[in-house]
Parts: sequence; structure tokens; C-alpha cells
Amino acid sequence: MGDDGTTEQASAGLDKSSSNIRTDEFPESNSTLHQRKKKFIARFYLGHLILVASVLILGMNHNVGNKKYIPVNAKELIKLLQAQTSNSSSSIDQCKKGYVNVHSSSISDEFAAICCHDNENDTTMHSICHPKLPVIGLPTRHLPFARRLTRLTEAWVLPLQPIFIRLAYQVVCALLSCLKRYFNNNQRPTSMQREATSISYSFSSSISPTSSTTSLEKIVIDDPSPTDKVNIRESSHAAIRTTLLRLLFYFALLNFRGWGLYIGANALEDYVFLPWFTGNTVTSPIRMNSLSDVEHDIHYKEDDQRQCWYEDALKSHHKSSMESHSECYGRPFDFSDHVVLFLAHYLPIFFMEMLICYRFPFWKKMSAFWYSVHAILFLYLHLLVLYSTYQTAVYYHTQGEIIVGYVVSLFVQLPLCYLMCSEKCTSLKEMIGIEEPSVVEEKSD
Repeated sequence: MGDDGTTEQASAGLDKSSSNIRTDEFPESNSTLHQRKKKFIARFYLGHLILVASVLILGMNHNVGNKKYIPVNAKELIKLLQAQTSNSSSSIDQCKKGYVNVHSSSISDEFAAICCHDNENDTTMHSICHPKLPVIGLPTRHLPFARRLTRLTEAWVLPLQPIFIRLAYQVVCALLSCLKRYFNNNQRPTSMQREATSISYSFSSSISPTSSTTSLEKIVIDDPSPTDKVNIRESSHAAIRTTLLRLLFYFALLNFRGWGLYIGANALEDYVFLPWFTGNTVTSPIRMNSLSDVEHDIHYKEDDQRQCWYEDALKSHHKSSMESHSECYGRPFDFSDHVVLFLAHYLPIFFMEMLICYRFPFWKKMSAFWYSVHAILFLYLHLLVLYSTYQTAVYYHTQGEIIVGYVVSLFVQLPLCYLMCSEKCTSLKEMIGIEEPSVVEEKSD
């Protein structure tokens, strides 16, 4: 009897010790890991904002004379250049692409017109003709997506690549798990990815604290009971549901950028700020190209007329916007829609999902492979977008238009930065899988 009593006391002490480990030691460890990752993400966001601002400042600094180039008809530009020089030059005759600086007073101004030909090795040619991606050193036309960032399909698919990869992986794993259960009812120990969901948290709380189940990455169950198998299946479904909710959140952000920061901000610019500051009015309520930066149709006051020396070289759809009242296409102030596209559409969502992959990796095997894939995606798309942002600041917009475009993009950048780095909005974070549910529950207690 004594031995039995001693055994019971020891067993009770062990249970109490286990309980203490579960409620004290492991949550503290999880909280420490959580805080460390939070600090890393906050510093990463700060470094990213500084990097983007530095790229814009560098581009504006290289835009000497506040130039603003638009593409024109190369054949018509050849005629203008030949009339100016009174002779035919082989370099002019080979012109394949043409650009004009809308703020030049005449074609005789320095760099008022730029002709590009196919010879990429010609060092005398302007760098706007054949841009080369830094670090890689290859012309952008040879790189995937480098010349298609402003296309509608790429603009909606490329920022969502990381979450598409996560969702596809989760769906495939769920299907394989269903097939495995179908063909083998006596399933071996199962390893299930843990998402930041309330189901996965409640299930992990029931596992022995001495196992590796307190890890933020996985739940490992040995010989699961039928109830545990149901919990595993529900956890898998919850992970997919959480990813879909986050995808819906991103979709809402992309629409806000398109309808609010593009159409809404352009309408505000056209109908409020331009008439207020310049006295000019807009005669065309809808821009012809949804991704163009200079689709204004402006009616100028009579005392604000200037010679449009490049009108004959304009492309046909640009000429059509001048048929009614406007003076010269491309000259009106127009904040950079491309800066808004790059900094409020591409980078915030792509950056946010990459950080979520860092906090909650979805893979359970081949970690080195998946980390490498995500690192390559992260670096490549960032290099493309940042270089396109730099090119926009150097050639296609004035400094004032770049600054206004950057300020508009902050309406998306700063709220997402606050969402990822602050301790607020825990309900939204839990719903879309940004926050670890255990941390949320500790805060609520």
C-alpha cells in the first residue's frame, strides 16, 4: 500500500510538473519566439521603406531638368529630325522607337527627342532605349515579366504568386491525405502542417507538452485515434480556409488600389486640383488606357497655350485626345500612376505574403528547397519592380509627379505595415492567418 501511495504521489507530481510545463514554460518560449519575429518583421519593413524611398530619390536626382518623356510614332519622329537637321543620317533612318520630352520648347533642345535602334551595344544610344537590369546586367527585354509589369494579367497574378504556391501546396497535401486514408485506414504517424488557426491551436493544446508539438511549424501525432484523425482533417481544411480568406483580403486591397487610388485619385486630380491650381478643365471624363500615366484631355485657358512641336509625331490614340480642346498631349501635371502601381499594388502584398511564409512556413519537408524558391522569387520581383520604379522617376515623370504618386501609395503601404508590426487588430490577424492564435489567446486572457 505504501508503495502504491508513493507511486500515486509521484504520478501526481509528474502530472503537476507536466501541467506547469504546459501552462508556463512553453507559452513563454512561444511568446519569446513571437516577439523576436515581430522585431525582425518591423526592422524588415523599415529597411524596405528606406530602400524604396532611396530608389525614388536616386531616380529623381538623375532626372536632370525635370524631363518627362512619352513614346511617339518613330516614323513621324524621323521626319521631324530630318527636317531639323536638313539631311538624312543613318542613325536617324534606323530609328525603331521614339521618345520626346514634353517639356522641351522645341526639337532643337538637348535630348528633346530620342531615337532608338536595334543595336544594344551602341554606347552612344540613350539608356532609355535598352535598359539593363542592375546586378544581373541583362537587357530587360530578355527577362521574364520585365516588360510586362503594367499589363493587366501580370499586375493581378505576379503579386499573388506566393499565396498561390501556398494554396496549391495545401490543396495537394489535403488530397493526398484523403487518398491515403481511403487506401489505408491504419495510417502511420502523421505529420500535419500547422496554420495560424484556432482549430490547429486547440488541437495542439491537447498533445503532450513533452513532445515537439509546441513548435510553430508542425504537429506530430503518433498513432492518432479516430477523434484525432477528424481533428487533423479539420485542421487541414481550416488551413485552406484561412489561406482563401487572406487571398480575398488581398483581392480587396488590389481593387482598392485600382478603384480608389487610381480612378478615384485621378478624378480628384482632374476635376478638383487641376482646375483649382491651373484653371484648366478636363473635357474627357474617362482615360483611354487604364494603365497609362498621361491620358488626360485638358482644356487650357487661352493665355496658357504653348507650341506643340511634337504633335505630328504623336501616336493616333494620343492625337485623338487632342482633337477637341486640348493643347498638347502629355504636358499637364499627372501624378505617377506607375509609382502607385509598383508601390501600392505589387510590393506591399508580395512583401506581406513573403513575411507570412517566414513566420508560418507551409512546407513540412524539403525546407531548403522551398526557402530557396521563395528567396529567388522575392529578390527577382523586387529587382524588377524597383528598377521599373527607378526608370519611371528618371524618364517618365517630373519630380513633383513622382512625389505625389509616392504619397498616394502610402495609403496602402502604411496600413499594411501597421497591421503586420502592431499588436492591434488581432481578430483580423487571426481570421486571415497573420497572427498565431496562441498569442491571440494569451493576450485576451
